[in-house]
Amino acid sequence: MKKLLFTLALSIVVFFISAQEPLSYFLPNDVSYDPGIPTPEEYFHMQMGEWHLSHDQVLSYAKEIAQLSGRAIIYEYARSYENRPLIHLVFTSAENQKNLDKLKELHYQYSEPGSSVNINDVPLVVSLTYSIHGNESSGGNASVLTAYYLAAARGEKIDKMLENTIVIVDPVLNPDGFTRHSAWANMHQSYAANGDPYSRQFNEPWPGGRSNHYWFDMNRDYLLLVNPESRGRVAKFHEWKPNVVTDHHEMGANSSFFFQPGVPSRNNPLTPEKNYELTHAIAAYHAKYLDKIGSSYFSEEEFDDYYFGKGSSYPDINGSIGILFEQAGFRGRVRKTDNGVRKLAFAIRNHFAASLSTLDAAVHLRNELLDMQKDFFNEALTLANQSDVKAYVFGSANDKVKTQLFIDLLSQHQIDVYKNDADLSANGKEFQAGNSFLVPVKQKQYRLIRSIFDDVTSFADTTFYDVSTWTFTYAYDLDFAAINSLKNLKIFDGPVHFKPVNGKLINTETPVAFVFRWNEFSAAEALYCLQNQGLITKVATSKFTFEVNGEKEQFGYGSILIPAYNQTKTAEEIAQIIEQVAQKTGIDFYALPTGLSPEGIDLGSDSFENLSKPEVLLFVDGSVNSRDAGEIWHLFDQRYHIPVSLVSTDNLRRMDLRKYNTIILAGSFREWNDAEAGKLRDWANAGGTIIAYKNGTEWAARNKFGNVSFKKQVDPDTTRYNTYAERDKERSLNYLSGAIFETHIDISHPLCYGYSSDKLAIFKSSTMVANSLEKKYVEPVKFTSSPYVSGWVSEGNLNRIKNAPVVSVQTVGQGKLISYYDNMYFRGTWLGTAKLFSNAVFFGNIIR
Repeated sequence: MKKLLFTLALSIVVFFISAQEPLSYFLPNDVSYDPGIPTPEEYFHMQMGEWHLSHDQVLSYAKEIAQLSGRAIIYEYARSYENRPLIHLVFTSAENQKNLDKLKELHYQYSEPGSSVNINDVPLVVSLTYSIHGNESSGGNASVLTAYYLAAARGEKIDKMLENTIVIVDPVLNPDGFTRHSAWANMHQSYAANGDPYSRQFNEPWPGGRSNHYWFDMNRDYLLLVNPESRGRVAKFHEWKPNVVTDHHEMGANSSFFFQPGVPSRNNPLTPEKNYELTHAIAAYHAKYLDKIGSSYFSEEEFDDYYFGKGSSYPDINGSIGILFEQAGFRGRVRKTDNGVRKLAFAIRNHFAASLSTLDAAVHLRNELLDMQKDFFNEALTLANQSDVKAYVFGSANDKVKTQLFIDLLSQHQIDVYKNDADLSANGKEFQAGNSFLVPVKQKQYRLIRSIFDDVTSFADTTFYDVSTWTFTYAYDLDFAAINSLKNLKIFDGPVHFKPVNGKLINTETPVAFVFRWNEFSAAEALYCLQNQGLITKVATSKFTFEVNGEKEQFGYGSILIPAYNQTKTAEEIAQIIEQVAQKTGIDFYALPTGLSPEGIDLGSDSFENLSKPEVLLFVDGSVNSRDAGEIWHLFDQRYHIPVSLVSTDNLRRMDLRKYNTIILAGSFREWNDAEAGKLRDWANAGGTIIAYKNGTEWAARNKFGNVSFKKQVDPDTTRYNTYAERDKERSLNYLSGAIFETHIDISHPLCYGYSSDKLAIFKSSTMVANSLEKKYVEPVKFTSSPYVSGWVSEGNLNRIKNAPVVSVQTVGQGKLISYYDNMYFRGTWLGTAKLFSNAVFFGNIIR
């Protein structure tokens, strides 16, 4: 028995030791290392892969490297929502560091159209970026090895590379998610690790570490720029204009290692062919380095760079080479996989090897990479000259806030925007001077401009790793048109940039009431500010007109009335509050001297409905979709500054719901049974508003909240693909990864207040389609009979979508069930439909 116990104990110790690796396992031996630079082992007092490094540890080591090495500087470029710094370590030779700003400017100018800078004077810039998905942590752990190598390695090879190259190391792209994951992995790590894939260590709790603070997928945000991490990162990208950008990820534990190119048939046609040629050339270096350490790999499968909003694809549309790496993710120190027992150390080594192979390739392909970037921007002007489209015009006199947000987005992408100084008619639309803007296509960002403004209706391949379209003017619900001639355009001044809209209080003399229109994107924020001050607010369910300062002002459905009297504050105090809210939100308020309207309803009409301040509960955790819940949370918290109670689904049984007037359901709620459903039904019967969102609409239907049913999915076309090798294409043909469709909306319905057009573009990213309730007034938003706008959709799915409801309203006792079958705030950037959703929170209980 003693011998058996000794053998068992020895095997446990051997397994633990074998899970760790000495530094020689990772580092190449073709250079020497400066003993004055602490190794990661020395600094962290452990071997790499023994524990998951935290973001604080990575940051601390980066600061140490910058302090000790003459080759490195460090700077902060952004803060996460949780106030964690995002940093760059910038490496080059000590001599280059003395002239870094000059070299940076030379590199920037070299690729500018018309530049005469000599290529021999220009450094190459390579950006190595790690772990944008926080629980894909081997990349972030590998970044400290990269930093050590670049600071400590000595020899002719590294000296030559640093003499001609600037290397930017971004060690952790998503510090909030990285912190969540490292804490989880480490707190569940045992001394005697057995690698059981069912271990709690490998199964993070909701929402997991992949996403950021608001549960956004940060690797979709490079184009959208919703989050501060992305805004800071993209600003630095355009400042440095790197020639190569790596993007280090993880995939399933049973996979191997992927490097680009991706699937050839799924390349975006806006990406130049030279980009793919150089990506192929660089791939040979990855293969060489991974072969040397005995790691298996693959390329030209699974992944693609069609969508330009990812870390490996945004560079492609900006004159750089973006390279995606996907390492099998183990999520712990040791894990049993189909390929045997795998270690975190193994994953770290692969990412480190890919970092070194990228640098080696960059050194050998230096001139080709520099010239490709130069050609990219010069060719942009040639393509613009050849294009039938010479400019795009956009804007809205009714929503100046959203227009300015769009200008801000374009400016961050280095796209020049100009004020339109003359009234303009284009494509059947009218664009007012001063309220509309022009984007000439003859810019170095020509390709990106086309990507942002154009509909996409033809595809070489119908399989997509991500969305198939992203036309931003639909996302912002802004009128726009392509212009084929510049002859009649008036552009006198230079480019404009984001300018905050300053609202004001108009006509302050002895008001009986104040009113503002519901058309601006920030209207929800304004209304909540007033309600939070305890003011009585009402909404107009009919139109009316008043003369203000000699001008006839028309107020449409959804206009908000604030009586000046019978409030807890004086008229003067209310006016002061309104002036502050107007300044903050960019909304104009009107002081009305009389309650008698010359046209439409008077101010004492019953057509003004009293409003309640929203008290919102959003269920999270459990089977709630974290991305959907995160977008809703972000909309109210960041855009509108309206508090939302985030409540775990397992609290429903024991909590008092009476303090809330709105409950949002954004999940499948598999953990709930009849008791939970009954409690919600009782609450709604008493007058509450339930907002069912996407998967939540199916839960509501299953539990007999209303009478919604859903259309059958499209059957596969068994005649189109016949070979076994094509079976994946058959499965993906009817997958709807993300496309844009036209809807018809009833602008007199409370859910559609604030819209001036009865047409609205919707982003649809699922194949779920509801059947019509076949009742009047209950489906204020429906797809049109010809709804297709942009992106891939199969004919079968398009037929299902035609005339189907997007939103429905049903009565539950004295309350309401409002169902949204599609995304209303896709990835935090689809601002055009956000109002549809927030209207349910403010006006759901006035729907009759």
